[in-house]
Amino acid sequence: MKDLERELGVTLFVRGHRKITLTEAGYYLRDRAQEMLDMEERTLTTIQKSQLVMGTLKIGAGQTSAMIRIAKIIDQIAQSQEGTQFELYDGNADDIEEKINNGTLDFGVIMGDRSLDDFESLILPERNEFVAIFNEKLPLAKKEKITPNDLAQYPLITSGQSFVRDKFRNWWGNLYDHTNILAVSNLAYNASFLAIQGHSVQITYDYLYDKKFEHLISRPLSPKVTDPNVVIWKKIDKCLI
Repeated sequence: MKDLERELGVTLFVRGHRKITLTEAGYYLRDRAQEMLDMEERTLTTIQKSQLVMGTLKIGAGQTSAMIRIAKIIDQIAQSQEGTQFELYDGNADDIEEKINNGTLDFGVIMGDRSLDDFESLILPERNEFVAIFNEKLPLAKKEKITPNDLAQYPLITSGQSFVRDKFRNWWGNLYDHTNILAVSNLAYNASFLAIQGHSVQITYDYLYDKKFEHLISRPLSPKVTDPNVVIWKKIDKCLI
């Protein structure tokens, strides 16, 4: 328990002579942990109830750490549904939504604040935080957090999805119309090779930053910008039931 407190940098327990009670931070962590367990159970139940859990289940997803949760669920289904196979498809949200609609994917995991009116959906508790990634030789390396003013002078590498660029309008404020978008990319990994060259800054999710890239570092954005993770599947037309 002390190791957990050191890792989080907070006190979770009040230790008395004969009993241990939770602090406010401890209660918060307990509640969030329970929410995550409940969400995993709900996600598993949602997929298992589908008539699609037979034969091959096709799941599309963007690059997200939320796939750890989905992978656990896939493993549970595989253990309980003998003969079930899975096809995992990598793509951005636009692509995945299209394939859900045309029936070539059964489920998708998408990121971002998107309209979900055309789908059944389940929002996962994990959120994706955007960071700035750049060569360590840039003056930005001296900063703990990166603001819009810090990036105004640099060419930028961003996601190819229009909604991501639109998401940053409020973050940029009056500087938005003066941003210099050097490149857009659907694969953050490939785009990182351009950031390594030392002249541009990549804006992407923090867990997509590969620490094995020599001379490449990351810094959080300020104010913080995050995206939700959402499981989607095709909405059933009630008229056909």
